[in-house]
Amino acid sequence: MHPDGLSLFDRHGNDRGFVEPKFAGGRPVLEDLWIMQGSICDLRCRHCYTASSPSSNRLEQITSAELRPHLEAAATFGVQKICFTGGEVFVNEDVLQGRAERNDEFLSSLRLALEIAPVEILTNGRRYIRNHFDALRDLQGRFPGRLTLRITLESPVEAEHDAIRGRTTFGQTVETVRELCSIGFVPVITAERPLLHEHTSEAIRQSYVALFPAMKIEVNLIENMLEMGHQLVTMTAKGQRPTPEVFITTKCFDILNRAPESLMCHFSRCIQKIDGRLRYYPCPVIYDDERFDLGGTLEASFRRVYVAHKNCYDYCMKGGGASCRTHLI
Repeated sequence: MHPDGLSLFDRHGNDRGFVEPKFAGGRPVLEDLWIMQGSICDLRCRHCYTASSPSSNRLEQITSAELRPHLEAAATFGVQKICFTGGEVFVNEDVLQGRAERNDEFLSSLRLALEIAPVEILTNGRRYIRNHFDALRDLQGRFPGRLTLRITLESPVEAEHDAIRGRTTFGQTVETVRELCSIGFVPVITAERPLLHEHTSEAIRQSYVALFPAMKIEVNLIENMLEMGHQLVTMTAKGQRPTPEVFITTKCFDILNRAPESLMCHFSRCIQKIDGRLRYYPCPVIYDDERFDLGGTLEASFRRVYVAHKNCYDYCMKGGGASCRTHLI
């Protein structure tokens, strides 16, 4: 057994697959640092793999003071991009309860991150982001070309989007995208390919572009769904069962034509706050599972990662594979 409680052999004695951290010149190299700002969110989407909601605090809010030393450590290892995700990064309990208009703690973390590397923010683009427009415009001016907003729009059809995210969310998100365009951003629209009806990437792109005439947007697709969180509830309601977990052996990389170095755990790490402690995980699609806890410092996290989570196959290796990175179509 692995020290983290992972079996290293299948029933036939085949070795479990693994991914080594990226090194250059004998030193670890970090390309992407992901920060899971918390699991609190103003929405409760039917497929949310982190089971985020207005009452979810399993992944706790990270303060800028807590984050600062980890950002500084990332800089020493050459981080090339910093990504904030959640939950919804623009809300916290004070914002949701009407005690504050903005998530100023997140804005403080964002400023720190932009001093170090380009930043990408994943957001639902609903109404709460609008109270942050002045701050975002200011940061865009101070750090030109370094801030990207990745906004989820589940479908170019209002009824289909709202069926997943809730009534009126489509209109709010579309309006947010238009306003961001008007202040100089080029928003990246994100959706899950399995939920869309169009058959080709170009057809999908054109359906979104048509929503924003004379505006510049980009489109990013998530290739595989995650059978976790609220998605499990949705599947149960439909009488569906999760797909069986796949034991990934070292041979699977060749069979599936996926190099270990192509997986995110080779070049990225993810910070999560659980039970009051900041911990490192291999990537943002694995969370709150002590078997994949890589320690409390970035340097300690640069060790072999066994591809032993259900998401390792379902998300990263199935079909053409997926990545949390933005891949524009």
